[in-house]
Amino acid sequence: MNEQPSYYSILTANVRYDKRLKANEKLLFSEITALSNKNGYCIAKNSYFARLYDVAVETVSRWVSHLVKYGYLKREEIRDDKTNEIIERKLYPITNPKIEDNSDRFCGTGGIDKKINTPIDEKIKENITSINNINMLDKDNSEVSNTNRFNYSKFINSINEEANTNFRNSSNNRKLIHARLADGYTEEELIKVIKFKANQWKDNEKMKKYIVLTTLLRPSNFDKYIQEVESIPEPQEKRKRKVPLKEKERDPIEEKIYQYKLFLKEHPDNEKIRKELERLERNRTENSGDVA
Repeated sequence: MNEQPSYYSILTANVRYDKRLKANEKLLFSEITALSNKNGYCIAKNSYFARLYDVAVETVSRWVSHLVKYGYLKREEIRDDKTNEIIERKLYPITNPKIEDNSDRFCGTGGIDKKINTPIDEKIKENITSINNINMLDKDNSEVSNTNRFNYSKFINSINEEANTNFRNSSNNRKLIHARLADGYTEEELIKVIKFKANQWKDNEKMKKYIVLTTLLRPSNFDKYIQEVESIPEPQEKRKRKVPLKEKERDPIEEKIYQYKLFLKEHPDNEKIRKELERLERNRTENSGDVA
């Protein structure tokens, strides 16, 4: 992408107070205004915004579609005459969309003034263009600032202790942790997912290589993993006994069978896991017959 974002962006009142929009969609609109300063439109691709905000491309696509749907963006696509493939996309920020009478979509009781208009469609050159060459904040400095606010080293050590892993306090790992916390997940949820998947994959030769934060904390993966963890019922407190009974340890094969069954409840179409489960159960039956 050849566009250079201006130092300032614009977040109009219409967008800022529209309750139908998510916080990240409002942030995306603001970023698009910064990239539209020169020509009045933005040509950045979804992949650019996905890297910028550390989210999936599909997520950015939904954000853009919502902004278009509610009248805050105009999308223009230029296609190849022969292949019909999109060769360029232009996003025009609209600062004064047609506002319907359902003012309850704004925060507060009375909505906002429907005449609000911010002159973004006219190129803002007096102030913004004059500082357009100022460099954005250095990423390393920003990261140091984030580290000061949140103790990444301590948190990564907690992950390693809980999940029996050996993750490093690297720049990439800090960014992944920061992104998931920014999405609204808690530290406890991050540790719970990482511990669960590490235990699930550690004895699987094909899967244990994926016990890395780039896989575990990837947005598209983490959303599925947290649902998987939350679907497992919490163990009930055992009834108190006068004479405590020693709990029988679960055989490793039984543990695998148990984990595979849990997995298939959430992913019933996974034939690979289903076949592996059938194989383990078949071997267990055959072995129990030999013992008898």
